Amino acid sequence: MSVTEEKFSQKFDQAAGQPKHRGAFYKEEATEKGLALVEAKFKDMKLYWLVDPGEDRVYAAKFFAYGGKVSLGICETLCSMVKGLTIDEACSLAGEDIERQLRDEADVPAIPESKAGALASVDELMKLVKDNYPSAKALAAVSATVKEKGKPSTFKELNLAEQAWLGLSEEEQIQQIDLVLTEKVRPTLMMDGGNIQVLEVVDGEKVMVQYQGACGSCGSSLGATLSFIESTLRKEVFPELQVVPNM
Repeated sequence: MSVTEEKFSQKFDQAAGQPKHRGAFYKEEATEKGLALVEAKFKDMKLYWLVDPGEDRVYAAKFFAYGGKVSLGICETLCSMVKGLTIDEACSLAGEDIERQLRDEADVPAIPESKAGALASVDELMKLVKDNYPSAKALAAVSATVKEKGKPSTFKELNLAEQAWLGLSEEEQIQQIDLVLTEKVRPTLMMDGGNIQVLEVVDGEKVMVQYQGACGSCGSSLGATLSFIESTLRKEVFPELQVVPNM
């Protein structure tokens, strides 16, 4: 097969090379926001969607893909396309819709023919999402009843919060993150002789940090400690934050 036939579009290379939606959501996050967590796995792709049960609308989407570049590009693009759609609208998407979205030129396929078979996984994933959503919605309703005092936010309210966060300057974002770190995180780190410094915030989502003291050499700095810091910031500041240590 020729090199030309194996060529991916630039959009595909960018989606696969710089994924913004890789990761997972957990039940605790969904419950905290009054959202339904819908999961779907087919072959080497797994989706995690947070859905507003009041509007049946996708609030956020993440994924894990284990099949290399092709699966990465497909899942990344799918997750970017479904945000803001209703479940019915999102589940109407097919593999060919993803492929068309990734084309650089309207008449040039984004994926080489030898790899195009992976697009069929999108159809299967959408069937699973549609099948799994009713039970996820019911679970969200039960959780909302238990947390009656903390009434769930609507899709619109959550998006207003997102716009407010992304509307802050980087300096203001760092200030808010530092406040939470000082109150919720640093006391724990300092008990073990460590600390943490925020270096920068990239695109309002990626928090670049520098471990200090004992944290820099601690084996859990990329495991339990990192998970604790990231989950705290997601809960207290902005749900899409990703903490990246400067090692």
